[in-house]
Amino acid sequence: MSGSRQQPGLACEECRKKKLRCDRRRPQCDQCEDSGTACLVNQLRSPRGPKKGHLKALRNRIATLESIINCDQGSLGPKEISDGSEKYHSDETVQVLSPPQEYTPSLTNTECRDITYSIETSTINSPITITPMSPPNQEKSDIIEADLDQLYFDRVHPVAPMLHQGRYFAWSQVLNKPASHICLQFAMWALAAASSAHLNHMRESLYTRARSEIEALDHDIETSSVACLQAAQAWLLLTHYEFRYMSYCRAWLTAGRAFRIIQLAKLHEIDRLNDVTVNMAHPEAWAEAEEKRRTYWLAYCLDRFLNISDEWPLSLHEEALCIYLPVSEPDFQHSRPVLMDSLYDEIETSGQKMLPPFAETIVLITLCWHSVAFQRAARADKTFPSDGDTWKRHIRLYQMVQQRLMLISLPPSAPELHDPMRLFTNMLANAAVIWFYNMMETMQVEIDDEIILVPLYSAYEIVGLAKPLTRSSFFKVKPTPFLPVN
Repeated sequence: MSGSRQQPGLACEECRKKKLRCDRRRPQCDQCEDSGTACLVNQLRSPRGPKKGHLKALRNRIATLESIINCDQGSLGPKEISDGSEKYHSDETVQVLSPPQEYTPSLTNTECRDITYSIETSTINSPITITPMSPPNQEKSDIIEADLDQLYFDRVHPVAPMLHQGRYFAWSQVLNKPASHICLQFAMWALAAASSAHLNHMRESLYTRARSEIEALDHDIETSSVACLQAAQAWLLLTHYEFRYMSYCRAWLTAGRAFRIIQLAKLHEIDRLNDVTVNMAHPEAWAEAEEKRRTYWLAYCLDRFLNISDEWPLSLHEEALCIYLPVSEPDFQHSRPVLMDSLYDEIETSGQKMLPPFAETIVLITLCWHSVAFQRAARADKTFPSDGDTWKRHIRLYQMVQQRLMLISLPPSAPELHDPMRLFTNMLANAAVIWFYNMMETMQVEIDDEIILVPLYSAYEIVGLAKPLTRSSFFKVKPTPFLPVN
């Protein structure tokens, strides 16, 4: 073995691996020779660390960049305007959509705008070039708005199917939107944020903005049919929000505002006022009329549910209806004109054909309400329920519900039940059967054993339909806007 003096060169890989002192003898060092291993030397090694002064230079660069970006702690936002309603991304909108202390402030001073910076340091080989950036706050608010729009149509619209997606996106991109558009948009966003885990913290500020905007909309409602429709839609969405997150009384009062505006717009007779054949030949006009129909029917269902559950007086009555039932969701969104039956015609021929889920819900809730109304009338007249027309009407309505249930029933594993409205319709039909049976019991009439089995089976079906929901995310389970959620 040679002396301990180290030879010039690099240590071998084996000595480096074992952390031994290598004498760097070639072709084989003493350690490798003694152990009988191959002595390999890697000649291509990366530098062990930054050169002297390199880190200090980087820190100086970062400090310089931060001083430029944080000019006066301002923000390079949209240009200031005298009327905040004339601009799509107003400062107030950005503030509402921007959670505090989350977004990096951008430039405001004139010397910081539209400049390309090039900072060169003698100790750094590659200079940095800063190109003009779009405002971070505006960029982030754009992304958040897009998320809220998508969340609304993914999670809220399926159970409140009144807005035409194409028409919405056409006007939502307009810079100078009317106040009614802004009200509706913020009402949509409030519910969308409430259905999201990462945007849930914004729902209260969005709701507050929507509420404050719509309170000042009375003049536009009087002068514009478009503003009247969008105000009704916004009030309906705010009603749903308030049933979920605020007091029942406040939500009921808000629902009343929606009902009155719908009556003011005469949506209950839209198919008497408009020439249906003309609309059928013009898809855009037909889509606009269908959106009005859906707005009315959404309010109609809410009105009936409130009356059934709490005996509140009805606001939207059937006697003066001249409006067709809503078409299927694909036909609506693709503006494919389809002529539907009226509610009266569909009830008269109940159970003969399957309807789109939204239309089916309307028919079912109407049948349930009729039975409740007959029972209340009999109770008020102090007549025995099993005598006279009341019992006959009740049996007739019960048979209609059973016919509809047989027509629309699907097994819990059916792919069609991925549609929230289809799922709700199936649950509602089974619940209606149970409801009618309970009313029979209150009438103190003799019930056959065969009839008793029907509500038991319906209860079993509801459990089967609800079971998959237990495996769903809390924010993805869509409560229907027809029902008050306390």
